[in-house]
Amino acid sequence: MSVIQVEEKKVKVGKVLCVGRNYVEHIQELNNAMPEQMVVFNKPATSVSTKLTSLHQEPLHYEAEICFVIKNGQYAAVGLGLDLTKRGLQSTLKEKGLPWE
Repeated sequence: MSVIQVEEKKVKVGKVLCVGRNYVEHIQELNNAMPEQMVVFNKPATSVSTKLTSLHQEPLHYEAEICFVIKNGQYAAVGLGLDLTKRGLQSTLKEKGLPWE
């Protein structure tokens, strides 16, 4: 179970929604097409962790993310997230039309 701390309370993570391809320089860096509409995707709640563990044989790309906690349809808290991506593996899977996470 993924849990975050908001002030003095521990909160169970229910759903992680992400907005992608919203940073022009990153879109250009990866040679991706500019989307006409916002790209929304999700990650499993287990992607939220207080520990950094990674077994990798290739460089990891990293991005800082602004994270919002939504409760009852309103912003309840804001925090900072670290997004790690095995970009080579991701690109290979995308080229083959396979899912990646």
